[in-house]
Amino acid sequence: MISALVEKIMEEKLDFKQLEKVLWDSALTLFQHLMVEVLEQFDKRLMKERDKGRYENKERNPRSIQSLVGSIDLERRYYWDREEHRWVYLLDEALKLEPEKTIGPGLLQLAVTWATKGPSYRDARDRLTDLFGAQVLSHEAIRQALLEVGASCERDLQNDIIQKEGQREVEALFIEVDGFGARMQKNKKQGRHNRRYEAKMAVIHEGWSPRHNGKKTDYMLVNPTYISDLKTAEDFWEQTRGIIHAKYRNVDDIPVIINGDGAEWIRQGAASFAMGMYQYDRFHIARKIRTALRLDPAALRKARKALRNNDMGSLLYVVTGAWAACTDEVLKEKLEELKDLILKDKDYIVDYRVRLKEEGFEVCSKWRGLGAAESNVNKFKNRTAKRGRAWSPDGLTAILTTLTHLFEGTLRQNISRTLNDAEEWALDKITAGVGHVTYFKYTGVLGQSGSLL
Repeated sequence: MISALVEKIMEEKLDFKQLEKVLWDSALTLFQHLMVEVLEQFDKRLMKERDKGRYENKERNPRSIQSLVGSIDLERRYYWDREEHRWVYLLDEALKLEPEKTIGPGLLQLAVTWATKGPSYRDARDRLTDLFGAQVLSHEAIRQALLEVGASCERDLQNDIIQKEGQREVEALFIEVDGFGARMQKNKKQGRHNRRYEAKMAVIHEGWSPRHNGKKTDYMLVNPTYISDLKTAEDFWEQTRGIIHAKYRNVDDIPVIINGDGAEWIRQGAASFAMGMYQYDRFHIARKIRTALRLDPAALRKARKALRNNDMGSLLYVVTGAWAACTDEVLKEKLEELKDLILKDKDYIVDYRVRLKEEGFEVCSKWRGLGAAESNVNKFKNRTAKRGRAWSPDGLTAILTTLTHLFEGTLRQNISRTLNDAEEWALDKITAGVGHVTYFKYTGVLGQSGSLL
């Protein structure tokens, strides 16, 4: 094979692109033959070692499965189980292959991962088509697989909330919360118009640690847990508390700081914890200050300084003075809104660390200012709320669920558990493209069927 390829290159019949395609197609062909050979030999072994008094060998039937290495076409033996009085394929049961399924668990795992990461189900379908040279899954098959994974993850989550009691101990927990809209699909039969859902998102974490081994000034969240769904405020916070209780102990003995904008449903979260504390997101208040005072640089500097120093009196004084002197109707309205906001929420705008110290708590020097909700909500919006997409309730719930596991780094293991599949060795070889193809010196695989070329 190698000599033949070298000769073709020497004769200028192959360039690099053609060589790459030949080797990739050859590798897939080789792996397909290997897979069939392994499965049929295993099926033969099962036949020899079966309980002959129980399993009566009747016939061999074909089965075709789309897998990570392409289409696998094989024949396996069909048995009559005398004890349970049913027909059974021992090979299928031994490998945990579901009846009638034509898509292998490894390929489904890859498809669901790409559908979660990528912009659409069709994009995942097209990437698989590019990888294998032909369409192996429809976008609807990928969507159905993702719905199945999402529903399974939701069931597991509810079981954890009911059954588990957390053992992890921390000094405090931080919950950064925000919401975003996603478009609903029209449904004439149900009388559903093309309106918007409000999705709620929270990231629960234990604090911050330096990124890049401390060589840079940016930080990453410690042990983040993501929540995103379409529940009402009451149900959302009930679930959030349940998730925390399943992971951490003594939840009501530690401060739980909830950071978000002024939405009422976010404020309600503080009441779900004995030591809950609502923090008005200082990123939002800083943005409002910048917008309202953009034409008054001196006042803007004073207002920013007052915010940094947690001096709400000085901040209100600066904003009130700017409002009184403002002649622009639009800006005056924004300044009035800002003034009313400061009057209403001044106690919550003060940095949570200052407030905790005033209440007698010891504040860790590693605790930082809050404000991760905005960047984290964008991760969800990029897949669900942008590019003009519309969703069914089940579809949006499922993609929000798989996204939470993607950002936590647990998506693959949840897909594997859902699809009754152990980790596939090939998934680590093929994650975002062709990747690396390992060359095996394997003789006798093709038998008399011909060469790979």
